[in-house]
Amino acid sequence: MKELKISKSAIIGIFSAVIIVIMMFLFTGAFEDCDKSKIYVNQYPFSGKYAVWTEGGLQQQWWGNTYEYSKTTQVEFTGVEKNDDGYVAAGENPGAAVTFNDRGRGFLIGSLRVVLPIDFEHMSKIQQDFGSEQALISTLVRPTLYKVVTSCGPLMSSLESVSETRTDLIQYITDQLNNGVYKTKIHKITVINELTGDSDIVAKAEMIADGNSPGGYKRQEVSPFSQYGIVCNLVSITDIKYDKATQDQIDAQKAANLAVVTAKTKSLEAIQKTILVTEQGKQAAETAKWEQEKIKAKEVTKAQQEFEVAELAAKTAQQVALKVKAEGEAKAAANAALVRAGLTPLEAATIKKETAIGIAHELAASNVQWVPSVMMGGSGSNGNNAMDAVGLKMLMDIVDKMNK
Repeated sequence: MKELKISKSAIIGIFSAVIIVIMMFLFTGAFEDCDKSKIYVNQYPFSGKYAVWTEGGLQQQWWGNTYEYSKTTQVEFTGVEKNDDGYVAAGENPGAAVTFNDRGRGFLIGSLRVVLPIDFEHMSKIQQDFGSEQALISTLVRPTLYKVVTSCGPLMSSLESVSETRTDLIQYITDQLNNGVYKTKIHKITVINELTGDSDIVAKAEMIADGNSPGGYKRQEVSPFSQYGIVCNLVSITDIKYDKATQDQIDAQKAANLAVVTAKTKSLEAIQKTILVTEQGKQAAETAKWEQEKIKAKEVTKAQQEFEVAELAAKTAQQVALKVKAEGEAKAAANAALVRAGLTPLEAATIKKETAIGIAHELAASNVQWVPSVMMGGSGSNGNNAMDAVGLKMLMDIVDKMNK
């Protein structure tokens, strides 16, 4: 058998590898590279003390046990299965069961956001009491959620949970998760079933107002989240799965409400149609009236124009008649004057002229001494001129007398 020989260099290599592995192991346990989106609780060996890391980066672990928690966690309650009676909770994230004050039942489907504290005291207590995030969710968050949802049921009816009051349900859940379950008083009231007309006694819960309590209402107990610094928000209800009897009641009520709404809608449509027909009739009557008014206005305008034209023609004829009359009267007056005179002025003037000329001619041709031959006074030359003037005057007087 051959003797196995190991060189000195091989021994050194093996030894170095072992040292490297040991160093890597020691280094891995000595430090922790932390994610900034998480909270780390480290429990040191031997002493058992905690260290809480929230800022991320390389932290000194010193071979302690490190536990990770998400700073915020989405908790869903969506698991349900359908059966003959309606639905049952199922799966890792079961829906939250609720019973309403009209004895209707169902499961809330939705989610909420859980925000963990980042201070040392609260995280140390969470680690000490629950040991992990999974245990915290399963043993504290979910049981508290289901308890709160159960306490919300008596605050409304199943029919109200279908309507706009569903947002009130979200508010009730959020408030009770953070501040504790409401202290309520029960009122038994008589309600009339709108479908059957039967009366029924319903136990309706009412919150007790208290200005000194968180949220303004008295609480049966303090929220368990408060001692751990946990805050729940962003509660969302995406659906409510009702059992068969409750769903049938809701469907029947919806159908009845729809019938009422349909009847009201048809009634309103009939009223609107009547109003429309009436208004259309009024509009047609007004249109016809104004069409007649337009025709009337045209005819009146036409008649007025014709009247004015006729009136103007009559006035024109009257003026023409007056003119003709005036002209006739003027002409008649002129003719009458001619008749009275016997001659026209031109004729008279012509005759007078011719007569004067003829008389003057005859007088000049006669041998009668009409003018004195001697007239005393003045110089010789002036005397002759005066005689001529006297003779001319006498001649003209004779002509006038003869004409008359």
